[in-house]
Amino acid sequence: YLVALLHDVGAYRTEEIDRMVAFETESVWEHSFYGYLFFKELTPLGAYADVILYHHLPYDRFTDQDPYVKFLAGAVHVADRVDVLLLERPQADVVEVERLLAASRPGAFSPEAVALFFEAQRRFDVLARLRSGVKQPDRSHIVDDPDGTGSASSFLDMLVHVIDFRSRHTVTHTVTTAWVAYELALRLIGDQRAAARVYTSALVHDVGKIGIPLSILEKPGKLDDEEMKVMRTHVELTEDILEGCIEPVLLQAAARHHEKLDGSGYPRGLHAAELSMPDRIIAVADIVSALVGTRSYKKAYPKEKVLELLAWHVETGKIDCIVVETMTRDYDAIMLSVAAACQPVAAAYERVQSAYALMLGKLKRWQAENEGRSA
Repeated sequence: YLVALLHDVGAYRTEEIDRMVAFETESVWEHSFYGYLFFKELTPLGAYADVILYHHLPYDRFTDQDPYVKFLAGAVHVADRVDVLLLERPQADVVEVERLLAASRPGAFSPEAVALFFEAQRRFDVLARLRSGVKQPDRSHIVDDPDGTGSASSFLDMLVHVIDFRSRHTVTHTVTTAWVAYELALRLIGDQRAAARVYTSALVHDVGKIGIPLSILEKPGKLDDEEMKVMRTHVELTEDILEGCIEPVLLQAAARHHEKLDGSGYPRGLHAAELSMPDRIIAVADIVSALVGTRSYKKAYPKEKVLELLAWHVETGKIDCIVVETMTRDYDAIMLSVAAACQPVAAAYERVQSAYALMLGKLKRWQAENEGRSA
């Protein structure tokens, strides 16, 4: 279930997600490659990476792959194709789905997976359930993790990587924000459990950026007014994604990281009396992360510049003076902790990017050598 749920994770990095309906595109391997590397390096489901790699491979072109990989990849392939058919023809019945699958190139799909789909359709009326928006299956066992697929925190880390790895400028942004927030919370709240909750809120504060185009995330220069309007929607998107998935108080702190004490922030223009200490801590942590990180239009700022800008935000009434005083006093110790947390994330990103470039290069050479031949 989890592998199928995440099988197109690579498309969010390669910007293919908006054209997934174009089933047999020339670029299906791009998101398959990236998804494979992402699974391998950055998820608790690394053992299933080959399934992601081969989920578009025609069934008759499998060679010596592991039989279990072949079975699961074939199953995902059929499920993916049925989904695309339903996107193209929302009212298609089982007869039409069967006809459309049969019209595909002979050997494209696993006969076993196709047979299993129609058995599931006969027993559970899958098509009607999909059209009616039936509730998702019970997933509580995922957190309990009886099968060793990974802890809840490991999936939370994976979610963060899905967001941050879309742009080279945001790779360590969330990790930096979360650890700065955690270190500040330890000092200001004094309770490790409460600090861990602040950390969790900070970890998901930018989840909504999954819905922001890469053209905006990686624009070589500052955003214009329209682009900034789109960028600001990531807060509402974060709320939409996380509502009902985490405790309301955690979601609240995550969704207020752009609010200011003087009411000039967004999305709600809240004032000081409405902002809790966790809200204030994450707001400062987010600013620190943005200042010490690179952007397409700026280099990382040194300590002196970061502290100068934080002081300016305090003077203009936008962020909490006590939080900034703590950050200023313990800047070196806090950033040492941040560096230790960011190092493995940055290293993983570089491994994924290098391997992705290598795989694309091999694909292009293969395409050039086989140009004009049937694949």
